[in-house]
Amino acid sequence: MLSLKTEAEIEALHAGGVRESLHLEYKASGAVDKADNNKKLEMARDVSAFANADGGQIIYGMTEKDHDPTGLDKGLDPKVYPEIWFEQVLQQHITPTISGLKPYHVPLQSGGVAVVIDIPATKGDPHQTDGRYFRRHNFNRLIMEHYEVRDAFRRLATPELFVTLSFLEGNRHTIDFPQRGDTSNPFNLIAKIDNRSNQPAYHAIVDIGVAAELVIVSGGNYERQDQAENDRKVPMHWFRWTMGSPPNLPIFKEHQRLLTNNVLMLGMRHSDMGNSAIFDLTVKISAPGFSSIEHWAILGRGPQLTLYPPGSPWAAARN
Repeated sequence: MLSLKTEAEIEALHAGGVRESLHLEYKASGAVDKADNNKKLEMARDVSAFANADGGQIIYGMTEKDHDPTGLDKGLDPKVYPEIWFEQVLQQHITPTISGLKPYHVPLQSGGVAVVIDIPATKGDPHQTDGRYFRRHNFNRLIMEHYEVRDAFRRLATPELFVTLSFLEGNRHTIDFPQRGDTSNPFNLIAKIDNRSNQPAYHAIVDIGVAAELVIVSGGNYERQDQAENDRKVPMHWFRWTMGSPPNLPIFKEHQRLLTNNVLMLGMRHSDMGNSAIFDLTVKISAPGFSSIEHWAILGRGPQLTLYPPGSPWAAARN
């Protein structure tokens, strides 16, 4: 999830034009009202919809138009709306309660507070509000169909895979250029896969997209795919890794593994090395009963490259 602990971090979403999405929603402070039961129910429906989908965050105090942020309003009075009030309203209207749910205040210069609700994706039974099940879909909240509710009750029997990216040295790398040529010396992009669920994954497909501006020195042992845009309409180089068990071991919770020992090797053009440049990395994972898409980012500032994971403002911003 995004780090949204300060007014500056929330305002950065506005400055960066970070739109609402499957994992993010903006609400003006007027959406909260102690005296209005309908608004309490709306809050519970929205929160349960995020939990029943892939989790996410709701920011109360950020205005929006056509899903684009338009700036912070004056916020809410923290004495009238303490954090525990949000917890109580959500516990009252959502069944079963959402484990790990965290509403918190973010102080504003106006003297009020924005309220951010971090909503984890549920790992167990789906959550019901007002006698119905809801889920988040793109920018919208939808009532779940019967088959979706049925599948949600089966979630405990599915894997939950995720990929971690790094450079050889960790999340930072200093590039250098040969005496002649516009392309830097190559650097490695290492990918490891883990499983958060107790259910092993016996088959998996991982697609890694690399922004087209980056130079592909070597695709390693990955299967090269056709160049295509990702879900953000960013042109990408694509590389695929597939796993089946047998002959391979399944992916289980207690064992992290490399996607391939022969890693991707990338380079950068000197012409792309401005004061600041962001390059998108997209990771798509598919396994029986599970799929995900996450965005990482490489931020280049001079010769210093920094790799940012999903949830950081750099990874959330459009290229």
